[in-house]
Amino acid sequence: MKSLLITCAFLAVGILAVAQSSPAVRVQQALSATEMNALSQDELAALEFKAEKLCWFEAFKGEVPASWYTLSDRNGNAVTLTDALVADFNPLIYNLPQQLVQCENLPVQTTSGNQYILIVRSEEQMQKEWQRRLTKNAKKQTK
Repeated sequence: MKSLLITCAFLAVGILAVAQSSPAVRVQQALSATEMNALSQDELAALEFKAEKLCWFEAFKGEVPASWYTLSDRNGNAVTLTDALVADFNPLIYNLPQQLVQCENLPVQTTSGNQYILIVRSEEQMQKEWQRRLTKNAKKQTK
């Protein structure tokens, strides 16, 4: 019985991992075919990196804010946040505020009432993460 539960748990984790879009898929969702064809390989890699690392959600802790942040898409339309969107969030299709030096902590609430903090890395942090990735990839190629 115990091994059956463990197997089910691993299967559930595996299904969740597969259900989330890869960074490449997120770029395809955000751009038209024409926009994709106009990009260089380096630009595509940078967008995939942004799709993967720009932001994440954490459970909301603390006092309820006076107002919840309202997400908007790239066209400026307000977006209703659902639990499904949180589970497979694509930052490339939203207008997310990004500070130069510090993270943005945006309190958001889903339609089911779940509350999160959407954390958006600063431009400086993204640049540092990008440099780390380039260094890591360069080390892998020299081995």
